[in-house]
Amino acid sequence: MTRLPNIIKRCMECRLNVILLGRHGVGKTQMVFDAAKELGLVLKYYSAPTLDPWADLVGIPVPVDDSDAGHASPRKHLQFVRPLDIEAARIIFFDELNRAHPKVLNAVLEMIQFKTINGVPLPNLEMVWAAINPAGDVYQVADLDPALWDRFHVHLNVPANPSIVYLRDRAGIPHKVAQALVNWWTFDLNDDLRRMISPRRLEYMGKIFVAGIDLQHTLPPSVKVPLLSLLKRLDGQLLLPFELTREALVGRQDEIVAEMKTNADVMLAVRERLEHWADVVPSCVRLFLALSSENQVAILKNKAVKVALLNLARQGRNTDGDLRQLADRMRGIGLLA
Repeated sequence: MTRLPNIIKRCMECRLNVILLGRHGVGKTQMVFDAAKELGLVLKYYSAPTLDPWADLVGIPVPVDDSDAGHASPRKHLQFVRPLDIEAARIIFFDELNRAHPKVLNAVLEMIQFKTINGVPLPNLEMVWAAINPAGDVYQVADLDPALWDRFHVHLNVPANPSIVYLRDRAGIPHKVAQALVNWWTFDLNDDLRRMISPRRLEYMGKIFVAGIDLQHTLPPSVKVPLLSLLKRLDGQLLLPFELTREALVGRQDEIVAEMKTNADVMLAVRERLEHWADVVPSCVRLFLALSSENQVAILKNKAVKVALLNLARQGRNTDGDLRQLADRMRGIGLLA
């Protein structure tokens, strides 16, 4: 993600047509604005879903008298009148392009291919950029026509990657609050919740908190997140004296197991991390064994975790120690003969 702004800038320097694909609130539009400003490019922004294909792009047909003196009576032809600022743009950016009217999509196709609208040249246009949300996901959008996809030189995926620096320097959120928000998003939310809590939502939460408003008022009612752990972070508290990173799960298991025996929040956090970081599970058998039976059954719903633990359990049937205990536990659950 740290390289993405540089890639965007380089694409603009090379006058390439680019489409950015990413979930809401990940910063697609802001990165395009920032790069265009840095390079001194005149950018025309369109919110594609609200575009009127005639008034905003193609133009409104207006009858005009033909001044040809060779005709006994004036003839009329249609002239398409549209806003003049599009004529000055060197880069045109269509936000939420796959929510646009089909006529808008057709106009965009022509603009990319010929740098014209309705056959009329756009004298300063050098490139067309667009941003979209993923089709076939939670968004009510369709995928773009393959012919339109193919007109873009570069397709950039923009992942969610909240930044302490951005929240502090651009959004004006105090450093400690920004750090607490980003660490909470990174370590305390599972994959599903991270998809629902965008970096933009984190910014809103930070501003709400600084304003002294209850954080629950910045979340949709259907979104249930561990706000208690965020409040602890904002107060300078952690579940443990260290973050539950992949490295900590592997290297500090004795400390973590000791805390799991007395702190249900730590147990839940360990379960979530093992569930979503299946790559560390083979090295964290001791943590799995320390989970409650209910949490063990829940984590085994993850196929990757289940396969990893079963492979280890088969090895452990004729050994002692953690692997033998794992084999006994998997046998007790009914997953190992």
